[in-house]
Amino acid sequence: MHLSDIDEISTMNAYMSPKLRDRLRSWTYTKKRILTIFIVFTLFSIVLFARNAPRKLQQSPTEVEDLGRPGATFAAEDEWQPPPNWDPVYPVWTNFTRLENEFSGTIRNLTTTSNGFKNPEAQQYVPYPHYESDEYRRRFQGLYVPCIGPRGKRLNESVEDMISGYNGMPSSFPDAPLGSSQAIGLDQSVCFERHGRYGAYGSSLSGHRPARAVSSPSDVNWEQVDWASLQSKCVEENADRFNMWPRPMPGDPSYEKVAPESYRRDGRAKSRSAVVFRAYDGFKYTSDMLRVMRSVITELSLGSGGEYEAFLLVQVKDVTLPIFDNQTVYDQVIQESVPREFWNMTVLWSTALWGHLYPKVPEFTRDVHASQWLPVQYLAQKHPNFDHYWNWEMDVRYTGHYYELLETLDTWTKAQPRKGLWERNARFYVPKFHGDYSEFKDFIQARYQDGPLDKLEDVSIWGPNPPDGQPITPLDDLPPLEAPTPAHDNFTWGVGEEADMITLLPMFNSDTTHYVLRGGYFNYPMTLLPTGPPRRATIITFYRISHRLLSTMHLENTRDPGHHMSSEQWPQSVALHHGFKAVYAPHSVYMDRYWPAKAANFIFNNGDAQRVIRAFKDMAPLGEGSGGWESVFGMDREHSFEISTWYYRTVFATRLYKRLLGYDIDGIGGEIWEKEHGTFCLPPMMLHQIKDMEDPSTETAQTVAEAKAQADEETFQKEGRKR
Repeated sequence: MHLSDIDEISTMNAYMSPKLRDRLRSWTYTKKRILTIFIVFTLFSIVLFARNAPRKLQQSPTEVEDLGRPGATFAAEDEWQPPPNWDPVYPVWTNFTRLENEFSGTIRNLTTTSNGFKNPEAQQYVPYPHYESDEYRRRFQGLYVPCIGPRGKRLNESVEDMISGYNGMPSSFPDAPLGSSQAIGLDQSVCFERHGRYGAYGSSLSGHRPARAVSSPSDVNWEQVDWASLQSKCVEENADRFNMWPRPMPGDPSYEKVAPESYRRDGRAKSRSAVVFRAYDGFKYTSDMLRVMRSVITELSLGSGGEYEAFLLVQVKDVTLPIFDNQTVYDQVIQESVPREFWNMTVLWSTALWGHLYPKVPEFTRDVHASQWLPVQYLAQKHPNFDHYWNWEMDVRYTGHYYELLETLDTWTKAQPRKGLWERNARFYVPKFHGDYSEFKDFIQARYQDGPLDKLEDVSIWGPNPPDGQPITPLDDLPPLEAPTPAHDNFTWGVGEEADMITLLPMFNSDTTHYVLRGGYFNYPMTLLPTGPPRRATIITFYRISHRLLSTMHLENTRDPGHHMSSEQWPQSVALHHGFKAVYAPHSVYMDRYWPAKAANFIFNNGDAQRVIRAFKDMAPLGEGSGGWESVFGMDREHSFEISTWYYRTVFATRLYKRLLGYDIDGIGGEIWEKEHGTFCLPPMMLHQIKDMEDPSTETAQTVAEAKAQADEETFQKEGRKR
């Protein structure tokens, strides 16, 4: 058997279900054939290992499973080995120590780096830059003007509109096994309880305010607040700070003719980003959801002087409604489905648009699940005066300050070099396994060579990576290669360049996994089969995407032949093809179990651990990082995320957030527990998914009412039968 035959079989297997593969094997592999294949594979393996002798990957299979950083020594508890006959469908974490009590911190047991203390004073938390400083004014153009908030006061004069936190971390709070918010620059020395975090945005929070909390803010008639008007006034007063000219469509020369010289940014205009809330008619705006939306708008848009602007993008499910032909109907839909305070920042859409705007996109893929970027592309065409667009899922929560979160992500991703970027993007950063982030970067880079290698070896991505035989359309603003190969670059290309895409989970090669939508690509030539075009996928579409990338996606959808992919693959794959800068930011993902370092790396970066073993054992396609045939992102393999704080099927994130809101969850949290232990608090962390969250008092009242109604109905039925 020739090497190319092995590669062909591997790629064919990528499109076969395990059952089909087993049937083919049982029908094809006679004893003689099995013996022949075994001999060929054995000889080929010997040759492969001999050729790889100088490389770190040249190790025995058990050592491959436990790839460690050079010179690393692991603590005794981390001497973990995968179970015999390990099956990825089996959750190894069920035997790990549960950490539920470690996540029970309150404001009474906070510690700082120097000392521990009880009953600390709450402090106003203001993470904005010093806008009036000489340093800031030298860096950016224009003067910052504080904006008016929902209480009718300038935010720099309104303590009531500020959030507050407590200095320190809960003493027992565990480390995150995946990622490090501290490594990317987020403040991890503060703890927020519900009143200090959300009290400024609504008064329905349960329980008493802590004795040493900032005074309770005055109530607001939220129906009288017009967030669109507040944002518009804010931007108008700060217009000199920004470049308000519409961003150009890549490849469109008309902008070059009409755009003033000021459009060509000299680096002193502050960039602007749109925050796009995603909802639908019929969406339930709970008291918690309203507080979150108000906090996002206040902290990102008004507090920054217009650096961000929020929109509410609402899907109208009834495609027969003439919302685009009748302004009265358009307004009526908004008034019946959206809280009054958000009416004027709402943009409606329906799938009825796509047949006209995107006729080349296959009709069966135009629903919101398969094509959720079409409405964002549509909004970017209607509002083109932003550099970036955040796709804001309504079930995302951040327990810290939203401005600090997004600005930190922007700063950190901007500082990342392009060399080795796609390879780092494909992997979870496991701090206790890899060391600090610079060690992680060096460890990943050591696995890659600077020139083209055999198909079974690692090759670093450098510049555009278009599908074979499919040259990309030249774009005027495509960043030029600063070096012909990675070997000629000393991690300088890309440093200081804003990311065209930011994700909060790895971008994995979906073709080498059991990921359910890996075959979701359309209108690419048959010559690319069976592997399909190069592509990457990221679960949870809480992304930041640049106007340039969104416009390129729009062009790919509209120009012949109308390229398209499923939602979780489309933006990052277009970025891959065109050579845009996409970055995975490894924030802290917590687990409710203790994960040994080697276990976390083995399970979540299984494409590396299984690279040699599985390639020959199962003839499966070669994995990489979080990809691979046994990837945690594959069907029946996602169970490890159930106990995490960031995934679409986690239960742990909801448990933590409910405690923050004042719920009693398994004896931790709630009014009685807090009277004894102190008010529950959490450090800044990302949580997903949090759906239909009610306040404890509201939910209890609803539960009682529903129980009474059910009891009355049962009584009525019994009396009726008697009669």
